[in-house]
Amino acid sequence: MSRLVNKDVIVIVGGLSSGRHLAPLFKGLGFSCIHVCTVDALEHPILKPTFNPLDYAENHLLASEQEADQFISALRGRHVKAVIAGCEPCVLFADKLAEMLDAPRNLGALSTARRSKYLMHDTLRRHALKSARQLLTDDLEQIYAFHEEIGAQIVLKPEAGANTDGVHYCKTRQQIADAFDSILGAKSLFDDFSETYNKVLVQEYLDGKQYLVNTCSSDGHHYVCDAWGETRENDDAPSNDSHADLVSRESALHHSLCEYVGRVCDVLGIRYGAAHFELRMTDEGPCLIEVAARMSGNVDFSVLYDTHSLTQLSLLADAMLDTQAFVTRTRGANPKSKAARKVYLSSDITGDVLREPELNLLLDIETVRSVLFRVGNGDRLYKTDRSQGHDRPGHLYMVSDDAETIERDYQRVRRNERQLYETMLLRP
Repeated sequence: MSRLVNKDVIVIVGGLSSGRHLAPLFKGLGFSCIHVCTVDALEHPILKPTFNPLDYAENHLLASEQEADQFISALRGRHVKAVIAGCEPCVLFADKLAEMLDAPRNLGALSTARRSKYLMHDTLRRHALKSARQLLTDDLEQIYAFHEEIGAQIVLKPEAGANTDGVHYCKTRQQIADAFDSILGAKSLFDDFSETYNKVLVQEYLDGKQYLVNTCSSDGHHYVCDAWGETRENDDAPSNDSHADLVSRESALHHSLCEYVGRVCDVLGIRYGAAHFELRMTDEGPCLIEVAARMSGNVDFSVLYDTHSLTQLSLLADAMLDTQAFVTRTRGANPKSKAARKVYLSSDITGDVLREPELNLLLDIETVRSVLFRVGNGDRLYKTDRSQGHDRPGHLYMVSDDAETIERDYQRVRRNERQLYETMLLRP
């Protein structure tokens, strides 16, 4: 049996969630991939099912980040070409390992500012970039005073949560008190950075349409791969969007988003690799909600490649290994003019699933390109309510040469979606 042992290796820290795409990418380029992760991250029920140990030449499972020195010693004789964070709870650890291994990396001094939502906005403020007014406190009376000063709805959340973990929109003192009690002392969704839950982050609510922006960077050169404008059912609760539409790269809006996120990357020390931004377009221009220094999650990269071949994934190897190639590719980009929509599926019924979902109800619609669905026979289908922990059953992507065709098919998607749920609950 022949065996290839490659001295040049890529270290992937937490190859979970969207990070599961990293090892196949670099393996296809001829590199050996070494995986390292802490037990807490790897065993998390949301993340664990996305991990494939067979993608790696070596797997290192650490009891904690305190075992970093032992891991570094195990790499003796290897040439580490890149260290890449695969998922949110491993971003800080990846920064630490990249510095210890002297690999291409984001600025270490700002590592915590890229994870702490308070320091994130404070850093923007100190560099005269648009940011949210905020307060970090364990004093409820201070929050009441902040609310009176703002004179409008405010947001309470953990300093370093993930997804909509612990995020509350508050208009009244009672809502503030309830949110304060639910956050203070609670643990993170990913059980990392938990010491920050001794305080509550309070920010002004940012008016305006929400946008998702995904970037890739190499040695301080930044490129916006894709940007999406979200449509919300209402603004009474976080993350209740119905869908998101791809922003045309030729629009003034896209230019404005690019300019702002490029400056945020510089201020927060994002120099290498992927980043995922959430922003609001306020009357004063774009304003950051938060940024994560890793690839966007829950993405069908084949759809993004079709709409514009320079995706976070397709650019990542050059971003980490060959800055000149990255600059050449991004400066020579020739964006396509296709329209795309990501539809967030949402159930309005609850019941036991008695048969496998008939996904052709959605896939047979012409503009639907792919469907990710998380509920199957034997599961419990819940009415979607993320504030109660009942997440969306999935999402789908639509692509067309024009937005009008997508809008037409979207109405059929919603009709067929309801039929899908009803059918799942019927006995065979």
